[in-house]
Amino acid sequence: MRRHPVDITPLTFLDYPKKAACIFWYTGCNLRCPYCYNPELVLGRTKSQVDELAFLKERSGFLDAVVLSGGEITLTPQLKDICEDIKALGYLIKIDTNGSNPHIVRELVENKLIDYVAMDNKMPSDRTWRLPGGTPLFERFAESLSILKESGLPFEVRTTVHPGLLEESDIIRMIREANALSYTGTYYLQYFFNAGTTLGNMAPPTRRYDRDMLNRHAPLPIGYRNFPEDRGKG
Repeated sequence: MRRHPVDITPLTFLDYPKKAACIFWYTGCNLRCPYCYNPELVLGRTKSQVDELAFLKERSGFLDAVVLSGGEITLTPQLKDICEDIKALGYLIKIDTNGSNPHIVRELVENKLIDYVAMDNKMPSDRTWRLPGGTPLFERFAESLSILKESGLPFEVRTTVHPGLLEESDIIRMIREANALSYTGTYYLQYFFNAGTTLGNMAPPTRRYDRDMLNRHAPLPIGYRNFPEDRGKG
């Protein structure tokens, strides 16, 4: 049975570079990130569904792209069919993924069903989570990164950061590991977004990161998103 998104963000200029996009939110995830601000999606508690294709038909000529997010989008049944239907309407597609299902990423790439990928790097390799079945997440992340690198598609690697979970040294190590896997683009750091209840009931950060240290020791350019010191700047 085809799964529909449980919610739609009707317009964003931030989630797909240089494009007017909407976001389709799907339930289900194979991780339990304590900072996740979508616990209802992750745990599958949100049941309402929307007609995404009708929504897109109404916005033809207004939107450029669709972002498929969650949860973990590569767990969504019939994802290939969903992308084919969206493509048939003339939209670009971006997926947000944790890289844990490289075979799905490969399928979408080989069938030319995605145009941009944002892939999360969760932890340094020596602290990485294990997926159901015991496979280290970092192994799957590395495989997905290799697929994207070979594909020629535009993509980014990013990490959600909270000083209570990741120190500067952890972040620098993660950027070095991504670079060692031949990632050469901007590495994006997304500051913990305290929007209320998170999956792990994370408390707000009590300190700020030393960005001078990060910039000095990281082998790649860093893009900072939602950092408190940047809010309100033009």
